[in-house]
Amino acid sequence: MSNLPEQDNLTSKQNDYAVFLPAISGFYATFVGKQRNEQYVDPARMPAGLQDMEMMNWLNSQQALFPYKWSLYSGGHANLDLNKQDWSEDMVRSREPGTFMLGDSGGFQIATGALKWDMALRDRIFEWLENNSDIACNIDIPPRVTYEGRFQESLDISLDNFKYFEKKQTGKTKFLNVVQGSNPVEFSHWYKTVRDMEFGGWCIGSSRRLVDFMYILALMIKEKEFDKEYNTWVHLLGISKVSDFFILSQLQKLLNIHTNNRITVSTDSSSPGQYPIFGQMVWSPNWKDQVFNMLYFPKDSSNIVYPTTGHVPSLINHPGVEYLKWDTVKNYSTEAVTRLTYHNLYMYVYTADQVEKLVNTCPLEVLAELIPNDLIQILKSMEEMFVSSDPIAVYERYRQFYVKFGGENVMNIAKEVHEEFFNFADFNSFVEPKVVKKREKKEVVDETKETEEVPQQRIEDALGGWGELENI
Repeated sequence: MSNLPEQDNLTSKQNDYAVFLPAISGFYATFVGKQRNEQYVDPARMPAGLQDMEMMNWLNSQQALFPYKWSLYSGGHANLDLNKQDWSEDMVRSREPGTFMLGDSGGFQIATGALKWDMALRDRIFEWLENNSDIACNIDIPPRVTYEGRFQESLDISLDNFKYFEKKQTGKTKFLNVVQGSNPVEFSHWYKTVRDMEFGGWCIGSSRRLVDFMYILALMIKEKEFDKEYNTWVHLLGISKVSDFFILSQLQKLLNIHTNNRITVSTDSSSPGQYPIFGQMVWSPNWKDQVFNMLYFPKDSSNIVYPTTGHVPSLINHPGVEYLKWDTVKNYSTEAVTRLTYHNLYMYVYTADQVEKLVNTCPLEVLAELIPNDLIQILKSMEEMFVSSDPIAVYERYRQFYVKFGGENVMNIAKEVHEEFFNFADFNSFVEPKVVKKREKKEVVDETKETEEVPQQRIEDALGGWGELENI
């Protein structure tokens, strides 16, 4: 033990605020797994600098530079053969007691066609989730990508899966109900269809725009969803921008007050490992612009005169700094990506920690000196929702701020489909699809026609969030 580097336990920096779950990609787990399972290692293929990869396994409390017990892994990326040793996800399968894994269902991979959907796949994903995760999402089929324009079909398949999970769950893993949609009409219909199933909480998907999430939040408050004692967890998929941390910390603060600390809020992101692919290292959170300031190391660095000794500077002098040397980024490789990923994880948790302190100690009037007014209004609206007799009315009153800050929700389902299942009179914020001009064709196109005629397939951005996309 004396030869181990100094440690900095990141878990201790997570208190009663929203938990950030780094998504362990196959790429990251691969290199940790290779080292942990020497019988699979071909030394000739292992970069010399990666021989100490176990120091970068944050789930190893004894050897990691900074241990961190929280993580997410997707069943859509997993080796579902439980009887096969798999070094590429050994970081997940061999994690030590006391660590925490949230298992994503792989529904997005099914929607994209990366996984072929059938009943056998459902069985294998269920077994993998029960054996490898503490909390897991039910298998939902998002009404996007290949299921774009097929909302009711997506809901029907998802509902059947939820019933299967509800019946088969053993308690070994706590499963979460899932809500999906593209607009208030769909979110409400989906929620009211599945809400009576007694799972351990909720996973909110498809809320790629802040206006969508805020509607779901208002709806659940109105329906007293958070008053149900069996709900102990709310997970939001892939939300991890600077502004998102403010919103999630505010949600956790309010849920702590109104449920006596019963419900934990969490989110996940692969962004710490995605940025290094583009040569980016997180330097610091930018409170004014609500983005991360970055250092950039281009792969073609022939015109850059890097220092020949020392390490890359960091805003926070954590134990991993001395291992991120200038020659590593100069000769940009897998080693650089992996080491920067570990650094970025530290900066994400640091940001969440700073945001938690601001949200929980500063009145909004004081916080307004530091962050944009639109974000202040969003945080204020959340406070009002929890004490209002009509949370939907609060949503409507502040909707302009949600749209301005995070974009408009998209009506991407044919009007005929909506009218078959929904009563628009129940939704004040629903806007009839407009007839717009497509400039490139110089003709009027009716966007209320079937989506096959006007395809609107949008693959989810791995670096998504509720604010404007950062330049990467």
